[in-house]
Amino acid sequence: MFAKPCALPDGEINYSNPGGYVPLDLLKDYGAYAVLGGSGAASATGTALQWVGGSGSASELAKRLGGTLAAMAPTHIKVLVGVLLPNTTSADSAFYTSEQYAQLTEGNTRVRLNVKQLPDGSVDLYGFYTGTKTEWQRVPVITATPEGDQLVADMGDGIKITWTPAVDPSSVMGIPALEGVTLKPAVWVFPPTENAAKILVNPIYPPDYQDAIIWFPSQPQIAPIYLSLSARYEPGGVTGIGKDVSGIWLAGAGTGLGSPIPTRIADKLRGREFSSFDRFREAFWEEVARDAALLSQFKPNNQALLLKGNSPYAPKTERNGENTRHEIHHIEHIQHGGAVYDVDNLSVMTPKRHAEIHKEYRKQP
Repeated sequence: MFAKPCALPDGEINYSNPGGYVPLDLLKDYGAYAVLGGSGAASATGTALQWVGGSGSASELAKRLGGTLAAMAPTHIKVLVGVLLPNTTSADSAFYTSEQYAQLTEGNTRVRLNVKQLPDGSVDLYGFYTGTKTEWQRVPVITATPEGDQLVADMGDGIKITWTPAVDPSSVMGIPALEGVTLKPAVWVFPPTENAAKILVNPIYPPDYQDAIIWFPSQPQIAPIYLSLSARYEPGGVTGIGKDVSGIWLAGAGTGLGSPIPTRIADKLRGREFSSFDRFREAFWEEVARDAALLSQFKPNNQALLLKGNSPYAPKTERNGENTRHEIHHIEHIQHGGAVYDVDNLSVMTPKRHAEIHKEYRKQP
């Protein structure tokens, strides 16, 4: 086990309260945490990750890490990283040993994190308790491999996290603060219930997290850490033509490459500039809502979502756990040069199909 609530006794990893009750916990009850980010878009050579906020101080995190972290990614992606460090002062027998990490490709954890930047510039970090959701409990275990004087963890999708050791670990000064960005206070770990969806705004659930446990076999003094990434696309303008559609537009969203962007929606968006892909996504669904012919294809509850710039629900058989609404997919992946805002590189998929196609992609050599 990587992380568990500190309130549980030695060796116990799950809450066992009457009626299955799971309390709302503070993340600090699972370990020390932090959020790091870059001052601009990441680069292929590495962009230093700076301090946004956390349960302790930047200097405490730097000492725990014994060095600094940086992100390597395609140039138009800005990376935020949620970090969770285990409680190394605990002798709990449930925690993995170094020998066990050496045998793992996936690890068990009772909390998984999501980090995202909000429209006002602040950063929100929250977690979900995984004890009642077996499909949420395991995350990849990635070995940080030596490359020169650095250790590198490949997080997938063209993003790598590098660790550079301090010249003198005893004199680590800290991590510079990322100016103009703050972490919202009181980071919570939510039980997987409907109440969480009422508290959080458009929550994202663990099956879609880009997270992993990183361990450092060549640096045994560094405890394994958990990282959860948020990759935001930089500003850009919309290009592309789209495709003429007939019949029920999203009928094919659960097969192949999904449903194309309709030409008449592309015409409304082409040439517009967006500060982030999140803003583009909202505008896209708003334009769908303004198209009477397309809007008429949706049930009233989905029409209400579209009018607010939110994606519509997928059929129940096409959902992926708690991910229930249609998603926009980049046909040519961004790390391979796919255009972020080109509507001809976008399609709409059901959550189930989107998860399938990314799983198929990860299996490719």
